[in-house]
Amino acid sequence: MRGTCLFAAIAAALAVPCAAQTVAPPPSFLAPALGYCIACHQLPENIGPRTRADLGPALTGERMRTLGRTKVREIIEDPTKANPDTVMPPYGRHRILEAAEIQKLVEFLLALP
Repeated sequence: MRGTCLFAAIAAALAVPCAAQTVAPPPSFLAPALGYCIACHQLPENIGPRTRADLGPALTGERMRTLGRTKVREIIEDPTKANPDTVMPPYGRHRILEAAEIQKLVEFLLALP
């Protein structure tokens, strides 16, 4: 009995990181009237809808975490600062997205597997 409880506790502890990796895109990621990021970017397997979009880089958690929270936010707010030739709209500068929506996108991108 004691071994079974220990096994159950270990299994539960190991399951937590897997559950934490299950993230859902915020509405602005999928909404044509807002960010509609899915039109140009692909997400990791089993996160959001599958697309063949390849205009923008694939969005992976590792890449987002390498960039860091501040840089990811800056890119969403005004990607022309990093790349004047980008086709990505400046969502913050043009007020396409509100600051709270941009923050949700940043948190989502950093939580990707």
